[in-house]
Amino acid sequence: MTFVIPNENSQPNPSPHDTNPIESQIMAMSTKEDLQRELDSVRANYQKWQAQGDQTAITTQTRLAQIIHLRANQIGVQLT
Repeated sequence: MTFVIPNENSQPNPSPHDTNPIESQIMAMSTKEDLQRELDSVRANYQKWQAQGDQTAITTQTRLAQIIHLRANQIGVQLT
């Protein structure tokens, strides 16, 4: 087994939350109401992009919904 030991100047891989402000915002939410409002917005956007057939935007909205549900689970709330 080989282990790679980084040198002192190497930087860790950036967290997705460091590079995506929307994901950071979602992960910082701490109330059910904020998360539900964000999920409702994502659902509306998903429907809009689905009607236009924009697969990239649909994928993005799906990812955001997953992150919202992840955060809800972390803080122990259930969204509708």
